[in-house]
Amino acid sequence: MNDRKAVETAPLHLPVTNVSTKSSLKKFAVRHKDALIATAILSPMILWWLVLSGFPTMFGFFLGFFEWIGIADSPKFIWFDNYVRFFQDPLYYEALWRSIWLGGLVTGITLIAGFGAAILMNMPLFGKGVYRSIWYIPAVTSTVATTQIFNLLLDTNNGVINNFLKSIGKEPIVWQYSVFWGVFWIVVYSVWKGVGGAALIWLAGLQSVDVSLYEAAEIDGAGRWGKMRYVTLPGLKPIATYIVITSLIGAIQIYEQVLFMTGGGPYGKTEVLVFRIYRDAFWDFNLGMAGASSLIMAVVVFVGTVFYYRWSTNSDRSSTIPIKRRS
Repeated sequence: MNDRKAVETAPLHLPVTNVSTKSSLKKFAVRHKDALIATAILSPMILWWLVLSGFPTMFGFFLGFFEWIGIADSPKFIWFDNYVRFFQDPLYYEALWRSIWLGGLVTGITLIAGFGAAILMNMPLFGKGVYRSIWYIPAVTSTVATTQIFNLLLDTNNGVINNFLKSIGKEPIVWQYSVFWGVFWIVVYSVWKGVGGAALIWLAGLQSVDVSLYEAAEIDGAGRWGKMRYVTLPGLKPIATYIVITSLIGAIQIYEQVLFMTGGGPYGKTEVLVFRIYRDAFWDFNLGMAGASSLIMAVVVFVGTVFYYRWSTNSDRSSTIPIKRRS
C-alpha cells in the first residue's frame, strides 16, 4: 500500500515532446515574420554577390600578403612588405592622394550641379518628364562610347574644339601633354556622367519635404532664401547623407575616365589608384601589390564613409536661427 501511495503522489516528469518545439518555432516565425521574408528574398542576391564579388574581393585582399609576379609563378608569403612598399613608393601613395582629392572635387561639383538641376526639375514646367529623362541619359550611356566622343572633341589635329580655336586665330591645345587640361576634362566628364543621377535623388528629397512647413515658414515671414535655409535644407539632410556617401565612394574609384581619356598621363599625373591597381594586376602581373593596394583603398573608403556618417548624424540639429516674424 505504501509503495502504491508513493507512486501516486510522486511528481510526473514527462518527456519533452515536439509540441513545445513547434510552439516555439511558430512564435518565432510570427515575431520575426518580416525578417524571415526579407531573408528569403535577399538570400539569392547575397549568394550571387558572394560567388561573383565577395569571394574574388576577399581573395584579392588575401593576395596582398604575397609576392606573386606572373600567373605562372608561385606565390611567396611576405607578410606586410607590399603594404610597406605602398607607403614608401610615391607611385602608390600619390595615386591614392590623387584619387581622394579628385574624387572630392568631382563629388562636390556633382552635388551642387545636381541640386541646381533638381530645383529646376521641381518647377511646374510643361513636359518636365522629358527634361528629367534628358538629364539622366548620360548616367545610362556607355562610358566607352561617350569617352570616345570626348576624345574626338579633344583631338589635337582635327578635334572640334581645336578646329574652333584655329578658326578664331588661336593656337590649338595639345590636351594630352597638359596636366591641368587632363584633370579638367576628367572632372568635366565625371560630373556630366553623374549629375543626372544626383539630380533625381535630390528631386526625390525635395518632393518629400512637407508642404505645410513651407506654409508655416511663409506665415513667419520667411522669404525664398529663408524657406530654403530653414525648411528645405534641413529636410534634405537624410538624402544629403546618402548621396554624399554614395557619390564619394563612386568618385574615389574613378577608373574608366582615366583609362580611355588620358591613360594616366601626362607623365602619370592623372593616374589614380584604381588605374594603378589595374596596371599592376593586368599589365605587370604584380598580383600581390594589386591586392595590397585594393585593401588599402577599401580601408580608406570605409573610414571616410564612417567618418562622414558619424559627423552628419552627430551634428547639432538644434543650432538654427529663428525666423523674424513680420511686425
